[in-house]
Amino acid sequence: MTGPTATLCGLLDDLVEAAQASPALSAPLDPGAPRWTAGELRRDTQLLARRLLARGAPGQRVAVLLPNGAEAALLQLAVAAAGMTLVPLNPRLPAEAVARAVRVAEVSELVVGAARADDVTARLDDRSGLRIVRSDGSWESLVAGPDPGDAPLPVVEGSDLAQIQFTSGTSGAPKGVLVTHAAMTATARMFAARVDPGDGPWLNPMPMFHTAGNVLGSAGAMAAGEEHVVMAFTPEATVRLLEGTGAAMLSAAPALLDLCLEELGRRPDTDLSALRVVFTGGQRVSEAQVERVETTFGARMAITWGMTETCGSALLTSPGDPDGPRRTTVGTPLPDTEVRVVDVNGAPVAPGEAGELLVRGPRITRAYLVDVGTVRPALDADGWLHTGDLAQALPDGTHRIVGRASDMIKTGGENVTPEQVETVLAGDPEVREVAVIGVPDDRWGELVVGCLVLAPDASEADVVARLEEHTRAVLAPHERPRRWMVLPELPRTASSKVQRHVLREHAAGE
Repeated sequence: MTGPTATLCGLLDDLVEAAQASPALSAPLDPGAPRWTAGELRRDTQLLARRLLARGAPGQRVAVLLPNGAEAALLQLAVAAAGMTLVPLNPRLPAEAVARAVRVAEVSELVVGAARADDVTARLDDRSGLRIVRSDGSWESLVAGPDPGDAPLPVVEGSDLAQIQFTSGTSGAPKGVLVTHAAMTATARMFAARVDPGDGPWLNPMPMFHTAGNVLGSAGAMAAGEEHVVMAFTPEATVRLLEGTGAAMLSAAPALLDLCLEELGRRPDTDLSALRVVFTGGQRVSEAQVERVETTFGARMAITWGMTETCGSALLTSPGDPDGPRRTTVGTPLPDTEVRVVDVNGAPVAPGEAGELLVRGPRITRAYLVDVGTVRPALDADGWLHTGDLAQALPDGTHRIVGRASDMIKTGGENVTPEQVETVLAGDPEVREVAVIGVPDDRWGELVVGCLVLAPDASEADVVARLEEHTRAVLAPHERPRRWMVLPELPRTASSKVQRHVLREHAAGE
């Protein structure tokens, strides 16, 4: 789809036409923030867009360094309505990384929260043309000031650049993923249709600087015609708002869901009767965790595989899928998305065999911004995105993610995929999180190391003894962990992916 209807504000227009007075946005943790109806949200979006245009022009790039809340949600829509490009940044980024992103993306305006304003401003080069807008943490400050008038807003097309989202940079300098309006809106519509939680608010504590928050959460709620409830994550607030808002859907990374499960253990009387779907992704989800979540929340899970390059989702389960595929796979491709699993020579592998996952389709990012004015193709000559993830294509059309090619452990001449060992370890009832890594060893090349986060009050000695006995029974000798690390938490990226390189550094230092 192209044209104005394939834009973020086109989604909002559709929502207004369908139900102008229906709730569309709320931020319950923001003091004084209202509950916007669809009509009110479009009004304030257009007001803020005109304020942006009063000090800028269509085509310029606006970076946002803000926590989840009403400001971040409003700015996403307003920047789009102004015909500008949003550069959403992690509010915890080091000042040096912020400065690099601002430089590479040629940002004209930076909106920064009060908590980061001083250190970020001190690190930025004195570049002419860069406006720094300091937020006081109040959405009202965004729309305060003289009346900007009612001049027509620019026409925005689906092919226009909506956002530049920087990767985490775990395998080199962060790259700017170029995301169009059409890609975001198509993903939002497809995602909403497949998860389909029915009527009720979408509770979204996923970061608004990431596709999970600002495509699947924010745009997805608009596409579904439901209220977007945006919040900064804490387990206490998330559980409280699940009950208080009557949310029909919760979006949260697997690690955050585990924290919510612990909180629900302290609040067993929480009313979750309105909740129908729990959506997650960003890392592999064990069948044991799906069982815990569905049993405790009383809702069905939907699990995705995606990247920033795929607007957050390429493969997705449906809450209505049978238990087996829903709990052990990432489902089937979204519409207009092709998927292949290939060997090192690029040839398709047989069903059930592991190979690299390739993705192709109109929503997939075509290029990366790697430096000022310098872009690099993201796709091969045939239009495929090489994801670096290892997957299995199963006979029923679903897919299972089995690891990263770069994370493969080579021990004693055998290959071990971390995820196949993690699946076994995650089945222990006192294991809350698990990651398996390889560390150098003079004799075997690498040793398998199991990294564990345990349930509160669990005995480390008892759990490790139980796991060693269990792995002897179900894993081949080369697959069994030879060392164990018990940690208070696993190091993660902003998108909740486990930072295995940090674990390897930690293990090497022991």
